[in-house]
Amino acid sequence: MRTVVLGLGSLLLLVGTVAGVVNREVLDADRFAAHADAVRTDPDVARQLGRLLTTRILREQPDLVALRPLVEATATGVVSSSALGPLVRRSVSPLYNALLLGDDDPVVLRLADAAAVVVAGITALAPQSTVALPADLDVRLSDIGAGTWGTTAVAPVHLVRLLSWLAPLLALLLLITPGLLGPRERRLRTVAVDVGRGMLAAGAGLAALLVLTAAVVGRADRDTLDGAVRAAVWDQLAGRFWATAAVTVGVGLLLTLVSAPRTERSRTLLWATLAIVLGLALVTDPARVALALLWVVGLGLLVGGVGTALVTLAHAPVARTWALVAAVVLLVGVVVGAWPGDHHLQATRAVSDSEGCNGHVELCDRRYDEVAFPATHNSMAAASEPGWFFPEQPDGIVDQLDAGIRALLIDSWYGRATDRPSVVTTVGEARDRAVAEADQAFGASSVASALRLVGAAGLNPRGPQESYLCHGLCEIGSTSWASSLTGMRSWLDAHPREVVTLVVQDEVSPADTAALIEQAGLLPDVYEPVAGDPWPTLGQMVESGKRLVVLMERHGGGSAYPWLLQGFDWIQDTPFLFRTPAALIDGPDTCALNRGHADAPLLLLNHWVTDKSAEVTNAGRVNAASVLGTRADACRKERGMLPNFVAVDFYDQGDLFGVVDRLNGFG
Repeated sequence: MRTVVLGLGSLLLLVGTVAGVVNREVLDADRFAAHADAVRTDPDVARQLGRLLTTRILREQPDLVALRPLVEATATGVVSSSALGPLVRRSVSPLYNALLLGDDDPVVLRLADAAAVVVAGITALAPQSTVALPADLDVRLSDIGAGTWGTTAVAPVHLVRLLSWLAPLLALLLLITPGLLGPRERRLRTVAVDVGRGMLAAGAGLAALLVLTAAVVGRADRDTLDGAVRAAVWDQLAGRFWATAAVTVGVGLLLTLVSAPRTERSRTLLWATLAIVLGLALVTDPARVALALLWVVGLGLLVGGVGTALVTLAHAPVARTWALVAAVVLLVGVVVGAWPGDHHLQATRAVSDSEGCNGHVELCDRRYDEVAFPATHNSMAAASEPGWFFPEQPDGIVDQLDAGIRALLIDSWYGRATDRPSVVTTVGEARDRAVAEADQAFGASSVASALRLVGAAGLNPRGPQESYLCHGLCEIGSTSWASSLTGMRSWLDAHPREVVTLVVQDEVSPADTAALIEQAGLLPDVYEPVAGDPWPTLGQMVESGKRLVVLMERHGGGSAYPWLLQGFDWIQDTPFLFRTPAALIDGPDTCALNRGHADAPLLLLNHWVTDKSAEVTNAGRVNAASVLGTRADACRKERGMLPNFVAVDFYDQGDLFGVVDRLNGFG
């Protein structure tokens, strides 16, 4: 009975200790606001809030997407600025009232002032951008808990406040009662020992909880707002909890050392020393030390349990049994640790049950050159991916494939990583050509501004030369060529009845391109035409597994890599330099032969406006069925062939897929 009472007292002391820290650090208005403000300035949280604010701004002004890195950098700087502190502390007050008083009013962290600062910064750095934002640009924290935070949190909050004083009081009563009921001559010493041991147990329990919490929080993905906030909150509170645990253990050790019988002091000192060493290690690096300790403890329990069972039940030799059990457990641990997880294996499993080809059964019997494919121009330049100035698509390559895009127009260049995270610099003999191409596409002044923003003059290249997907200058946006191909490989494996085409403006050599394709595991998927034979049907390509066509604009693979097709031996295209929507819609000769030969079997319809000041608006206008469909029909008639690749910017604007379906005879 004594053990049960003391155990319950230790447990209540642990509960009261935790509740006390929460009550002091979270439920105190001033400390709550201070912690919230500190979380805001955490670099990971600020970055995620900057992205959130950027998304809200671009939702209102989509044409600012060309300046997304600038908007995001400015927003992140504003969010983490000390000047925003008073605004945040004032905004936290409604949340605090909702927690403690159960207010039903929406809890709003208003960021309109921050947005105004962001817009002012954008206007200063890019005065050609005119932005008008609504006054109600905000983030509603009342969305937490599906809008029921205020009503669901009130009861637990009051319970925490109650436990912060009641649990320690009850714990003290339980810990001193057995000693007070004992012999009078040992009463004081017994009470001190019991309280000391109770505090040791509570402190150790709190340390164990902190270790487990640190391990869980350590797995949080800081690239998401939720994960970044969890990690930042833990960074704020962990020190307070560890300090409380240390004080609890320290006082408990002192009481035990002073009051325990002398025969127990040597053992107590040993455990005290061990506790101090482990405590210091856990405070220094709790997650790693805890994981290592838990692994050792788990392994020790496993070996000890199995070994004891064998020795006791089977009467096996003790030394040999322990050695054998330890070896088997170690071997099993290595095998289990090295075995690939499910997520590595599932990438090769097909998930498409369709019997059609590229979404339609009818297309299976049509030759490749008799099919129209929805295509994206500069597919790698994604607004959803960090670092891209002047993006021309809403999202990345795999997302485009998921949406239905089946031809990707991409540019490959050599680059090197720099001392600035996520910024790559174009290198090699082609750099001058890259600058000229970027100036032509985006305007020399815009490119110069973008380069100043990334601090191109002070970039220090590091590491080897690698292959990237860039629009000329990798400084204003880049994506790893290798990772893009790996993503395509996984996507093709998961969609075995889809035929995809790459049209590559290639600065990367055929040899390096071939090596990347082979390293990504795509070589078995690449189609190689047979000289003099017609193109196969989509069904034949699907059945053979040769579902990827690679067309190189500058340098084909020759005899060494014949599956890297010389693009303009196979493709003829239309003009692509249109400065305004009117030039594309009403201009003369928009269907004229531009590159390639008139007898090439495939037609690429280039359909985008090169004015980057209104990229999304222009795309919405020219991608409309009434414009895109009319031009596709006109070019089909003038050129006497089906537009095989209908390439646009911002494929999510307008009706690209509807137009392509109609070209294929559907809808």
